[in-house]
Amino acid sequence: MNKRRRQKSFPLAAILLLIAVAIFVVSFATRALMVKYQVIQGAAKLKSIERDLAEINVKNEALQTRKDLLTSPPKLQTAINKGILGVIKIDEKFVVNVGRPVKVDVATNISTLREDQR
Repeated sequence: MNKRRRQKSFPLAAILLLIAVAIFVVSFATRALMVKYQVIQGAAKLKSIERDLAEINVKNEALQTRKDLLTSPPKLQTAINKGILGVIKIDEKFVVNVGRPVKVDVATNISTLREDQR
């Protein structure tokens, strides 16, 4: 009779421990799957961005080549000769020299000063 009183009729602690471990395993597996799919989606997005970047680089190269062709000295000279750019020649008297000595024509300056004084 003594054995019957002390014998557990229902192993409650063991069942609760198994339920806790099962919840932990299920939550860990769920988190692992979520992370896996996030990595897959991130990789797909990264590949898409890399493709877009490659296309932009190709377009950039084409534009750079076109710019180099249009701004080459022979092309610019032909555009100036045809009058496409509307460039005018700047006379030497309108040029401001910076960093080098200015050539002064003394005779011209004296004659202009005398004319201004009259």
